[in-house]
Formats: sequence, structure tokens, C-alpha cells
Amino acid sequence: MPPVFIAPAVWQTHWLSHPAYTVWAGVAQPLAGRPNWPDQAALDGLFAHARRQGCPLPAKLRCVLDAEPETYYESHIAHTGEVPTRSNNWHDWFNALAWLVYPRLKTALNARHQAAIASGESQRGPIRDTATLLDECGVLLPYAEPARAAEVDQMRWSALWLTHRADWGRVIDAYPVGHALPEMLLAPFIGLTGKAWLLPVQAEFFSWPLAQRLAHLDQLAAAQLGQLDRPSRLAPLPLLGIPGWHPANADPAFYANTDYFRPQRRAPSVWAE
Repeated sequence: MPPVFIAPAVWQTHWLSHPAYTVWAGVAQPLAGRPNWPDQAALDGLFAHARRQGCPLPAKLRCVLDAEPETYYESHIAHTGEVPTRSNNWHDWFNALAWLVYPRLKTALNARHQAAIASGESQRGPIRDTATLLDECGVLLPYAEPARAAEVDQMRWSALWLTHRADWGRVIDAYPVGHALPEMLLAPFIGLTGKAWLLPVQAEFFSWPLAQRLAHLDQLAAAQLGQLDRPSRLAPLPLLGIPGWHPANADPAFYANTDYFRPQRRAPSVWAE
């Protein structure tokens, strides 16, 4: 049977110090001391703080607790600037943080959904499916060494995370986008997999401060979103294999589980076309 994921029921902030949450921790830090789930005032304050720090959010955009969309979810955001956000809900909480980390990319994703809906793809098709995969479980994988990117695409996990483990964070790294991923990492399970978008960058990228790297990836991914025209552009990525993200992967034997670290892709590779 597939693993059953159950999100923690209560608000907690211990995840802020976990390596898998580095992307989210900076924007969430103002709420680190809260004993309870953020209310509307706290969310509004978080977005106001981000704007004061220069976050290029759309002018009207805000997360509205328990708002009921009058039309398609993405259309509601585009027309009103309101992101419907369920109270006491990890999935929607991390979606709010994703808007703060990747404002340009999230805006571009919303525009892509809107354009697809306008062209008649209201029931989803390759364009909206790909956008949804990125938005829910996507991981940006910038790389400066094509051989490491090829190991991801060809699912050669031992080569990537054992033979060339020292290259991780130096010429290739993972920056989660999808807001379902940090939710599921609160209770990680074998089988947890993301969808990786391999993006070439210059070698100096990896020496920049985190905020600069994230801003660059936000701009780069938003500008190149048109390349994601079908789901096979995204490579499967077993998240618990990422160095530092799961304690078990310090043991090389962890990567011997071929049910999780599958040796080949089910779909033809198109990432480097």
C-alpha cells in the first residue's frame, strides 16, 4: 500500500531550522515565535513586512483566510488579488510563503493558468498540468555542471548523491517551489518525490547569498516558464535523498532501495532539448 501522509494538526515552528526549509525560513521568520496558527492580521503583517523588504508582489495580492472563490481558483486570484487560504492548513500556509519567496514565478504561473483557461483548457491539459505540477511539487535545480544535471535526468542517484556528493550545493542544488512539498516534509515518508526543473546557471551562482540566489531563480524561472509545455519537462526527484534533508541518507545503504531510487524514467527525457 502507498504511504499515508497525515500533516501535523497543531501549529509548530521547529521546521524553520531544518535544511529542507531553508528556502521558506527567511520569509516565515517574523512568525517564528507564534504559539498558534497565523490569523488574518498576522498574514497581512507578513506580506506587509515582505513588501517593505522589497518583495515584488503584485500590488493587490494578499492571502485571505477562508475566502470562497467565485470562479476558478486561479481566475479568482487574477481578478481580485485575493489568494483563498484555508485557516489552520499547512498546505495553504506554505502556498502563502511561496508567494513571498517566488513572487514573479507565482504571478507567471497564475497568468499561465488564466491564459490556458481563456483558450478553453478549463479541465486541464498539458499546459495547466505542467504548471500545477510545478506549483504543487516542483523543485528548481540550478546547475553549473551538466554532468550532474544528466545524473538527475537519467536517475543515476548513486552517482549524484554518493560518487559526486561533494558537488551538491557547489555546482547543483535544490530549491523547492511546490507548496505541497514542505507540508509533506513535516512527516516525511519513503516515496516522497518532487518534480525537478533543471535550470543552467553560472558557477558563481552558488557563492551568492541565499536572498540573491532566490531572487535570481525567481526571475529566471518566471522568464523561462514557457519552456514547460508538458509534464515530461520535469524530472522525478526522490527528495529524501537530498544531502541533509533526511538523516538516513548519511548511510550509503539508504540509496540501495530501488523501489524509491528508481533507476530509470518512465517517460522519455526532454529536459535538454
